[in-house]
Amino acid sequence: MKTGLSTKNAPSASVVLPHFVYSALAFLAAALMIFFSADNLSSSFIGPHLLGLTHMLVLGWVTMMIFGALYQLIPVVMEVKLYSENMTYFSFVALGIGNLLLTADFWQSYTSPKTLTIIGGALVVLSILVFVLNTLLTAKKSPVRTTENNFIIASVFWLLITVFMGLFILLNNKYHFTIISPIELLKAHAAAGLVGWFLMLVMGVASTLLPMFFIVHNLNRKYINASFVFTNIGLAILFISIIFGVSFWVNLIASISIVVGVFLFARYNYDAYNRRLRRKLDIGMKLSVFAFILLATSFLSGLLMLAAPSFLAAWTNAFILAFGVNLILGFFTSLILGQMYKTLPFIVWLAKYQDKVGKYKTPLPADLYSDKIAEGHYYSFIVALVLILLGVFTSSSILIQLSSLFFTLTALLFLINTMTIILHKENIKPLK
Repeated sequence: MKTGLSTKNAPSASVVLPHFVYSALAFLAAALMIFFSADNLSSSFIGPHLLGLTHMLVLGWVTMMIFGALYQLIPVVMEVKLYSENMTYFSFVALGIGNLLLTADFWQSYTSPKTLTIIGGALVVLSILVFVLNTLLTAKKSPVRTTENNFIIASVFWLLITVFMGLFILLNNKYHFTIISPIELLKAHAAAGLVGWFLMLVMGVASTLLPMFFIVHNLNRKYINASFVFTNIGLAILFISIIFGVSFWVNLIASISIVVGVFLFARYNYDAYNRRLRRKLDIGMKLSVFAFILLATSFLSGLLMLAAPSFLAAWTNAFILAFGVNLILGFFTSLILGQMYKTLPFIVWLAKYQDKVGKYKTPLPADLYSDKIAEGHYYSFIVALVLILLGVFTSSSILIQLSSLFFTLTALLFLINTMTIILHKENIKPLK
């Protein structure tokens, strides 16, 4: 790992740590919300509880964690300091408040947006605009021009499209600007957010960090370069086609292009996994590898959602929900749970021990948290995910409520380890 670059360009800990705390708390809140969303999830009904839960997961859990991690990782990927730390504080507060307002209002009702909903949406948009500006100005200073950087920059543009689309949908529900179906607008909004923002970003960062953590070099870059092209072209066509109802076949071809892009990305990282020098996987990498298995099942659900054979037509709504569950509660959650152990301990370790190396005996970043607790939430997470998917396909609200208990256990254990790392007290001993 290029620790020299990490330490030289790293932001202050106060930029990153609040994002991890908020995100861990949001995950706990979402885990509890699953219990009360069981009827929506078991009946494939897009009701207020499901929309509230989705926004708590997408904005409070995933996006907030991504923002915090990116403020630490962008200096590694782009080899440059953040353009502005003050902008990160503003973005954090606006996103935190905006998420709470949106989630609370969606949880109650989503048919007629209220003033607080619009304020919440505007705060989220403002937060993201500041984040995007900060990221692009940072990228402008970067001497590095790689496909991984291009993934991150492309994801930022898709993020802008996602939030403006979301704000447009909110205002359209109130003022009726267009005759385009709200369902189609929501589908385009979800595609831009899940594939354009989240997945594209993961592809860029993971393709940098996973080979670094596996300790492998000189991978065949044709896979990652082609992945960028296929994914972006496919998503652009799919986004336009969904909004304007072009054709089922256009949607299918665009979706296949995205799947090919993701497959090439997975192929690139599979090479890294096979050629790794570090053969034994720690808990962080176990969860990260598991995330990519879940990514494959997500896209299988997505293909069945778009092109299920006639004898599976009755399961279409279940495939739609399974796609969302596998992607958000599966892939992204597993990746976050795992990569927290590859980023947060290092951030706290840098803040407390960087200037003491060579002068005192210091703990390792891995000594800042409990392996047993991490293993505990690894297994509780797997059980929770299996139960919620079984609940979706069997229309069983009881199974989904049971999954909520295991997700809550996962979130509590994750929160304990997160806070253990952040509240770590300096522990140094004289060199012998």
